[in-house]
Amino acid sequence: MMTRQEVRSRIEEIGILPGIRLTKEDDALYAAETVYHAGIKIAEVTMTVPGAISVIRRLTQSFPDMIVGAGTVLDKETAARCLDAGPVCHQYRSHS
Repeated sequence: MMTRQEVRSRIEEIGILPGIRLTKEDDALYAAETVYHAGIKIAEVTMTVPGAISVIRRLTQSFPDMIVGAGTVLDKETAARCLDAGPVCHQYRSHS
């Protein structure tokens, strides 16, 4: 798993953080996968996407070198679910 500093360095190196905000889970997954295959191995999935937690989980399982973040997290319960969805989030939790 990556440390906070490693994640921060990758974000700075890539220079862009695509936000994934669509109205269907499959469309969001497709968009994030497309971003990844285009060479941008980072994306933020907003919690406004139906099934956002599932999208995050699927991305982190399919693309372990991709940094996947969660956006529009408005409560502790959602934050906890995001932390459980993927390995990068687990690393963040262990440092808080």
